Amino acid sequence: MPRRSFLPLAVLALVAGCGTGTTASPSAAPSPTQDKAYMIQAAKADCMKTKGFRYVPYVYRLKLSEQDTKPFDYATEKASRSKYGFGIFIGLGPDKTPDPDPEADPNVAIVTNLSPAQSSAYKKAAENCVVQAARQVTGKNVKSWSDWYGQAGEVLQRLWKRELDGDPKLVQLASDMGDCLTGKGYRVTATNPVAMHEWALQTVQRDLLGRHKTMTSDGDGATFRPITIPPDEARRKLNKEIKLALDDLECGKQFYPAFLPKWTKLERRVYDEFGMI
Repeated sequence: MPRRSFLPLAVLALVAGCGTGTTASPSAAPSPTQDKAYMIQAAKADCMKTKGFRYVPYVYRLKLSEQDTKPFDYATEKASRSKYGFGIFIGLGPDKTPDPDPEADPNVAIVTNLSPAQSSAYKKAAENCVVQAARQVTGKNVKSWSDWYGQAGEVLQRLWKRELDGDPKLVQLASDMGDCLTGKGYRVTATNPVAMHEWALQTVQRDLLGRHKTMTSDGDGATFRPITIPPDEARRKLNKEIKLALDDLECGKQFYPAFLPKWTKLERRVYDEFGMI
């Protein structure tokens, strides 16, 4: 399956909802460094218990293959993208096979077995508890689930602007990538490093995904729902996705190796600070 690490986080989220090979696993116990994400989940479970609900501490973790953890390699990326594109439409046709995930979130089954009234009360309690837990563990003045993620996003945006968009080498490489894509006939509206990293995702969403949506929100986080596209449309869009992915790779073959390590480090730093995935 395609390598994941070159994709923006939003693509990873989208792909995770499409059954294309990326799975999740829960943390069974805190890490030796007292992982904040698990601590928040444990505190949430305690809070839910006081409200009369069962909740199992669960931390979403992307399972990365050995290929995912290796440095960016042009030849490997080209081979992967030539077959899978970004790994999106390959998983949306009627012949897709859902990946078995024996370690899926156990709380889904808990909510499924509740009555509509109980489910509504459960979800309300869950948001209140995760907010309380996030405050307790991180010390952040969190007001809601969306506020929690919003605060993390604001911190990340500031770091991106300062440490990525402010890096002269990355600025030049991103500008060169933008010129290359423009020369291939693509629309590029911004060439700062972060914008160039997000360019492929935005183009796929605008020109290929369109009306097809894979993520909704129930107030306590994102809910992924698989979709199926007619076979002719899925194949047609996969071919376009592959071409886009290869052009993106060709134009970004100097940019990505310089950008990705720094971007990943910043993302991990903020998510650790806020106790997220």
